[in-house]
Amino acid sequence: MDGKRSLRVVSFGGAAVALAALGAAGMVFAQATTAPVKPPAARGGRPVPQHMTPDYTVEVAGIKPIVMPLWEGRDAPGQIKNAPPEWDDGTGRIRGVTEPAIIVYLPPEGHRNGVAIVACMGGSYEHLTKLVGADETVKTFVPQGVAIISLKYRLKPPSTHVEDDALADGRRAVQVVRYHAKEWGIDPHKVGMSGWSAGGNLILNQVTHPVEPPHVGDGDGVLVHSSRPDFVGLMSPWPDAHTPDFYPIPKDAPPAFIGNAEDDRTAPVTFAKAIGEAW
Repeated sequence: MDGKRSLRVVSFGGAAVALAALGAAGMVFAQATTAPVKPPAARGGRPVPQHMTPDYTVEVAGIKPIVMPLWEGRDAPGQIKNAPPEWDDGTGRIRGVTEPAIIVYLPPEGHRNGVAIVACMGGSYEHLTKLVGADETVKTFVPQGVAIISLKYRLKPPSTHVEDDALADGRRAVQVVRYHAKEWGIDPHKVGMSGWSAGGNLILNQVTHPVEPPHVGDGDGVLVHSSRPDFVGLMSPWPDAHTPDFYPIPKDAPPAFIGNAEDDRTAPVTFAKAIGEAW
């Protein structure tokens, strides 16, 4: 690391270590070149089954998750009533989410280091890719003592203001983790977020458009906790048609790891670099 506490690497082999250590580091930028990969739906020319019922209780790496609604006992901001149930399209992508939740993967007691990462899947705000297991991060981080919280945030359709709805869910997820920190063996000052593509966009929104917790939580003890993550990982952050100026990096922005492929056309590396420079 140089005097600006930044790092340039050419692969993602050390991404897990870098992200887990962000509490003591500054902005980190990773850049990689990737070969084109066919989406799962196109491989082998096989039709993809539709509308499978998701099972979020599946054990991953020997960990049985806690599945918890984000807005238990109250409506989420912008809640859509009587919407059809969400579904798995047969590739592990979850679609049609209207009931946000978290899937909590905790290391065994005695092996927890107090760090937690709220993982935000990508999918253009239209689906959530590999929500179960948080796109393999459970297998990587939980054995290191890190709790992984996979965030099931709202999607379009049916949401008509999906950035706002997803942002509200992201803020709430960090607050819920801090609310349960003692119970889950988590240090409330070591709660970070990691996101891919649209998940990175959600986190950018959360960091650059912060809100202060109310002194009185309207009977909701979750609300008194801060929604500011202590560190973030942005993997191929997606601009969602916005320019970097839409995301004003605050002076007290948490330390960040930013990773992007040079040949990514959906989440261009120029956008990631601009965000990194502003950070």
